[in-house]
Amino acid sequence: MASPTSRLFTTHQAPARALFRLYCFLFVAGIFSLFYYRLTHIPADHRLLWLLVSLAEFWFAVMWLFQQSFRWNPTYHVTHPERLPANLPPVDVMVCTADPDREPPALVANTLLSLMAYDYDVSKLAYYLSDDGGSELTFHAVYLASIFARHWLPFCRKYNVEPRAPQAFFFSSENSVADSGRGTFRQDYSLVKENFEEMQDRINSTVETGNVPEETRRRHKGFNEWSTKLSPGDHQPLVEVLLRGNGGDRDAEGKPMPTLVYMAREKRPAHPHNFKAGALNALNRVSAVMSNAPFILNVDCDMYSNNSQTLHHTMCFFLDYKESHRIAFVQFPQCFAGLTPNDLYCSSLTRIFDIDLHGFNSYNGPPYCGTGAIHRRESLNGRKFTPDFQPKWDEKPVGGENEDWSELEAKARTVTSCTSELGKPWGKDMGLMYGCPVEDVYTGLALHSRGWQSVYFTPERKAFLGLSPQNTNDTLIQYKRWSTGLLQVFFSHLCPLTHGIGRLKWGQIMCYAFYTLWAPWSLPILCYALLPPLAMANGISLFPKVSDPWFKVFAFLGIASHAYSLGELLWVKGTVKMWLNEIRVWMIRGVSSFFLAMVVTVLKSLGMSESGFEITSKVIDEEALKRYKQEVMEFAVASPMFVPPTTLSLLNLYCFLRSTVLVIAKGGPSVLDHMALQMILSCFIVLVSLPLYEASFLRRDKGRMPTSITVYSTVLVFALLYLLSPFI
Repeated sequence: MASPTSRLFTTHQAPARALFRLYCFLFVAGIFSLFYYRLTHIPADHRLLWLLVSLAEFWFAVMWLFQQSFRWNPTYHVTHPERLPANLPPVDVMVCTADPDREPPALVANTLLSLMAYDYDVSKLAYYLSDDGGSELTFHAVYLASIFARHWLPFCRKYNVEPRAPQAFFFSSENSVADSGRGTFRQDYSLVKENFEEMQDRINSTVETGNVPEETRRRHKGFNEWSTKLSPGDHQPLVEVLLRGNGGDRDAEGKPMPTLVYMAREKRPAHPHNFKAGALNALNRVSAVMSNAPFILNVDCDMYSNNSQTLHHTMCFFLDYKESHRIAFVQFPQCFAGLTPNDLYCSSLTRIFDIDLHGFNSYNGPPYCGTGAIHRRESLNGRKFTPDFQPKWDEKPVGGENEDWSELEAKARTVTSCTSELGKPWGKDMGLMYGCPVEDVYTGLALHSRGWQSVYFTPERKAFLGLSPQNTNDTLIQYKRWSTGLLQVFFSHLCPLTHGIGRLKWGQIMCYAFYTLWAPWSLPILCYALLPPLAMANGISLFPKVSDPWFKVFAFLGIASHAYSLGELLWVKGTVKMWLNEIRVWMIRGVSSFFLAMVVTVLKSLGMSESGFEITSKVIDEEALKRYKQEVMEFAVASPMFVPPTTLSLLNLYCFLRSTVLVIAKGGPSVLDHMALQMILSCFIVLVSLPLYEASFLRRDKGRMPTSITVYSTVLVFALLYLLSPFI
């Protein structure tokens, strides 16, 4: 342990900033040149087409400018956990689940076990699970996990295993054991693995039958809550202590266990429950009654702990003598296990977590991302930052052998009732913010507006690993929810471009604006994918000729932007194919998820629709998983979101082939000189759309594009060609 004035973390800047800034200035010069061309070369006819394409290019330019705020001065942190004091503060760990069908109870149990095995003083840890499905099956899984934890925690402690998620440790080739040389290791390993497999079998068999065995019911009073059938949306508050901390319950070696509490807040049809934000606020109140730790870690049920030292890394920020008082939360990246080598659906969010959020670090910190974040309870509960703020925490232990746990349960139930928030600022000035599908970004923006800072940290060993969508439909649903919520943030009272002035740094305002304006990307993308090919099919040029000196400006901007994008991805250990997948997925979600998000937001503003919380499935179909590992895109369901990308891919294919025939039939040079940029644009769209053509016409597996989607899209292509062409 170092002296009290030793820095617990250090910060350094990314290299080669001068080269990036040179590129940036050259690109800005290219943008101004492009708009000068657009303003000085307006054609006598087809002015509407010219205007629409120019507006699309203006949007691309503004968003490019906002995006450069991430790249202007990215910073990275290095922690020094060896300098931490011996006495570390308590932490409350919160996990949320909402649907036992989409989020299997065995998955929830694995996540809890990984978090309970942190290398941290167990007397300082308390774990809280919110089950918004109110499911007996989930409670049963957590109960069995509490029994298995009595063997799993001593095993992890004794052999210092990584990762400490049993599913990942026992069935992954990437596990590690620091002390496997002991003669007892193999014997202990086999015994604990056998116990884990037995637990998994019991959880899964109960899920299959839908009934908890009577023998198990008699072992814990909590099962009495389900003596009558409970509805997920209509039930009394449920709070059950499964492990009593600080010596109340002990593991197989006789050492204290951490506190473990199951909660299902009261649900009534007449009372709004505010989705995940409401669940986390209820957990906040329950934990305040039972343990009231000064720091709160929240983790999604599908994001297991992959690094047992995560809390030590976090405390390097919260206990640093110079900067700790400014920090509201520490955000870890969302990382995912089981991704394909080229990240088929761009589920790794590489550009966000490996590039963008490091840029946020230099502007008072990143947004709250909903999972893998550790909050200071005071900041989350509404306190505004003031320079004289002095962090401190209560040394009261979590629970104890003589604690009246029944009384604590009763108190906790009162704060999870439907009426517990009435007349109180929960969801507005306190806790997570209500009224938005992306409660995390909304809350983070509110915290930054109150003067707090945050930290983005990427440890060498990933802190958390989760499950990502493994089919196209779930990917698009997820992005629809995100982009809908982000657009609602932009139009809220916390709009970064209005509310942020004077409260946030300008770079932070631009970063927030870039993300909150995801959904409007749909309009310029649709414009660029629709108008140039239609104009080309009618012999209309919207770009300069190859022989025109202005051609070089468009060529420079197109080549430079894509070359930089590729180089950036390769720098963070991506691949060329990953880059092509990224472009494809961006185009697909741009005309589907983002467009529907715009529609939903408009309908909500008119009072005609309400945006809900859509959960992506964590249940994996074996055949679909096999195709996923082979990097074959999955389109098995007849989702309306598949229609726009399929239509535009077919339209660009038709227009490109038609123009190619005209070039060949009419001798080539004059037509090619006139239409080169539009042909290049359509050719590029055709190349990235190859999986769509394959899924529509060549594949015969269950993951192919549904015939109905192909038919609808083909009809739409003809409609666009023959109904819109007279107006082009």
